[in-house]
Amino acid sequence: MRTAADLFLGTVKLGVPEYGFSSTAPVVSFDAQQFLCEAVKLGISRFDTSPRYGNSEEVIGQYIGQASSKPFVASKIDNLAPNNSDTPGLMEKSVNDSLAKLHLSTLDICYLHQNEMEIISDPYIHQGLSLLKEKGLVRQAGASVYSKEECSYAVDCGIFDVIQAPVSVFDLGFYNDFVLNKNPPVTLIARSLLLQGILVNRRQIKGQIKQSDAVLQYLDNLDQLAKEADMSTLDMALAFVYGLSGIDYYIIGTTSLENLKHNIECLKLELPRHIISEIKVLAGTPKQWTNPRNWSLNG
Repeated sequence: MRTAADLFLGTVKLGVPEYGFSSTAPVVSFDAQQFLCEAVKLGISRFDTSPRYGNSEEVIGQYIGQASSKPFVASKIDNLAPNNSDTPGLMEKSVNDSLAKLHLSTLDICYLHQNEMEIISDPYIHQGLSLLKEKGLVRQAGASVYSKEECSYAVDCGIFDVIQAPVSVFDLGFYNDFVLNKNPPVTLIARSLLLQGILVNRRQIKGQIKQSDAVLQYLDNLDQLAKEADMSTLDMALAFVYGLSGIDYYIIGTTSLENLKHNIECLKLELPRHIISEIKVLAGTPKQWTNPRNWSLNG
């Protein structure tokens, strides 16, 4: 059975509270340090952050500075350009800046926050990742991907130790192609389990996603399956992804302690086999709207 130790706390909302569909305006009473302390008490020992996430690294660093034991921390490098001989030095500076904010001497995972093929295949960037490992600044190199071409390259090139990809009741494309029955030689971390919150906060869909009719119809289908399973659609969605074999860790992004507790409780849930089978059919069908980069009403 999965436990809280299998979860990364995604911390984008610590620094960018408006991120995602489930966002609300920050409340005056929110205490980030207390939230992180309580998350650790619940069994969370892994944090996922980035320089792109506002002041998230500083917030986590403040926690680490007073913590009795250090959590496992993943952060990222951003703003790289292809075919630039200065890249390894820029990468080292970026990681050193993150480490200073985090009060750490080493990142457990260092991702590239850019996923384009010209970035993840760039020889200077590969050189930079090797340099970071040689200097002991990072333990593992990671790629966070959005397309199957990117995922295929990242899995096969031998440079990356960790691949982060979307897996959800909406989209099993990456899981079916790269995880299921394949035992890839990398650590697999599933993100976007709730697709930026559209499953639980639907009122914004019409105004923000151009394929809104298809999205809402799909959500209706999930609601019917959840009713058959006698559980909420949210519980069914989380129980489904937590039950998939071959995934090493999951990223859960929230600044609500109650939501985090609920996510952890869902680790214990089991779905009826026929519900699992029906979700696999739905989620295995390719859909353009499962990539948030295709949501723009102006696109």
